[in-house]
Amino acid sequence: MSSLAVPSERFPVSEGIGLFVGIVAWDLLSAGEMNLLQAALAAAVGSLAWYAVRCWRARIRGKRR
Repeated sequence: MSSLAVPSERFPVSEGIGLFVGIVAWDLLSAGEMNLLQAALAAAVGSLAWYAVRCWRARIRGKRR
């Protein structure tokens, strides 16, 4: 009986930083001010959502084999 371990997915830190910078830049260009707390929360939620999608896709790929 052989069981293959599904490699764990890495947390998308670089994508979260990119989201944060993008949201801050959008706020700065559109409103002329930066809302850092709102940008940080949006980036954290986006990163968590992307991590959940990565884990879900890895689990689905593991079941097909």
